[in-house]
Amino acid sequence: MLSHISFASIPVTDLDRALAFWRDVMGLVVTTDSDAIPGMRWIMLEMPGARTRLHLDKVETIPEANKPTLPLIASDVVGFVETLRSRGVDIVGEPKPAEWDAETIYALIRDTEGNVVLIASR
Repeated sequence: MLSHISFASIPVTDLDRALAFWRDVMGLVVTTDSDAIPGMRWIMLEMPGARTRLHLDKVETIPEANKPTLPLIASDVVGFVETLRSRGVDIVGEPKPAEWDAETIYALIRDTEGNVVLIASR
């Protein structure tokens, strides 16, 4: 029986820049930063208390897309977005009630690599 998703990968073109964003701006904790595999750097991060981790996946180019590459949950979407705004994060969709669920509030941000990330209340 399966228990949870091990990790989600997010494409990045600059590992150091992406690591600084996800660690220093978004507040994730680095669990692995290894170059044990020749020619590859393996970076895994986690949110305290979460079972699913985030893998920074080095790619040559980011696929162009306007849909979120990563959905995240925050207890206070409005407050979290304001914190991110103060840290210079690109807010591409202000917090608002979700069209698919009136009880969900969501916002869209863009990370340093151009990925759209959804921040939702549930």
